[in-house]
Amino acid sequence: MRNPIVRLLVVVPVVGLLLAGCLTAAWFAIGRPAPANAAIWFKVQKVDAAARFADNPTQPFFVLVLGNDGRTDADPGLGDAEHIIGVNPATGDASMIDVPRDTEAPNGGKINSYHPNGGLPANVAQLNKMMGINISYAMTTNFPHFIDMVNAIGGVDIDVTEPMVDSDSGADFQPGHYKMDGDSLLAYTRDRKSYPAAGDRQRTVNQGTAIIAALTTLRAQNPGVAGTIRLTSILAQHVKTDGLSLTEMFDLGRLALSIDPAKVKNVLLPTGAGSGTNLSVAPEAKDLFADFADDAILQRH
Repeated sequence: MRNPIVRLLVVVPVVGLLLAGCLTAAWFAIGRPAPANAAIWFKVQKVDAAARFADNPTQPFFVLVLGNDGRTDADPGLGDAEHIIGVNPATGDASMIDVPRDTEAPNGGKINSYHPNGGLPANVAQLNKMMGINISYAMTTNFPHFIDMVNAIGGVDIDVTEPMVDSDSGADFQPGHYKMDGDSLLAYTRDRKSYPAAGDRQRTVNQGTAIIAALTTLRAQNPGVAGTIRLTSILAQHVKTDGLSLTEMFDLGRLALSIDPAKVKNVLLPTGAGSGTNLSVAPEAKDLFADFADDAILQRH
């Protein structure tokens, strides 16, 4: 079973674009660390060349957080964890739509098949067409790098609400509070066998939960200047940017860490049965997309 996140779990991503900005604070303060021998944990790419956050700091924008299931850097991986985050800087709010990996793309095939066949831009093009939005930034990570990154930031606090046992993903959790390391968090976000009826849909929701939990964990650390420099100096060695300046990364990261995770709405894309094992986009998704597209915030959902 190849489902990422997660790795990113999705957490990585959040820690990524949101924290990548914090990293740059360290770059400015102590000089950019030399990444010559450092592994690249995640990639942040500006997929809309016209996006200029500094010029429009109060305008809503959208970010794709994608976990791919690559096991090595040579493997681009399927886009198995896809989460679109809308941010409204003027109100300080954010919303997230979780897209199951088997969702049918507008141009046919499963949405997760576009990442290994065109990278982040190809994946973004399908989501833009599906939702009627314009995603400005995208980020991705794979299994091994996700684990490394989660471990480097000290783990993520997760509340498990029901038993999770899946030998394929490695999940083995009883209800309770956990400080999950990289391996545990990856297992949590890959588990679908614990949900006979919901399967991949619930797994996708859990991935979104992990993203919000990562942001909550980081904010709770309240690292201050010294702690921020420490984190940024670690992460700065392991991020690859494409089309973003250091200033833009810093501004985006500062904005991300100002968002209250408790106010982030996390909504699963409504889906139904499609051809083969595909999941069709359900008719009710039309209203969800309209609610999302106007100001990046979900008011009615």
